Amino acid sequence: MTIFGKKREDIHFAASPQETMGFSKEGDLLMLTSVQNYLIKKYTFTELDQVNDIKRQLLGRRILIINTKDLFDNSNIPMSDLKRAIDEIRLFLVENGGSMGRLGDQYLIITPNSQVKISN
Repeated sequence: MTIFGKKREDIHFAASPQETMGFSKEGDLLMLTSVQNYLIKKYTFTELDQVNDIKRQLLGRRILIINTKDLFDNSNIPMSDLKRAIDEIRLFLVENGGSMGRLGDQYLIITPNSQVKISN
């Protein structure tokens, strides 16, 4: 049997829908293979001392989708400290050409540099 002029056994079928769309799974990371080695990583932001880890992740060419629900729900963290942490991340992004956007009420998406931008 032929499909579009090729024998069925000559056609390579991707193992998953993600691979079909150009993604490959690496642990809890999705790697977009059509862009120069950027990784998309889900990240749970629960403590203010994670700001430096977020910066390290961004320097490692990761695009972060950050779940902030636990951080915002924590009544022990003063709002001024939370604002200061977000401002520190925002300043880091400005210095490196990155961008930040919201996805709903509890998620942020952060890109590491000017090669990957978020459209508002």
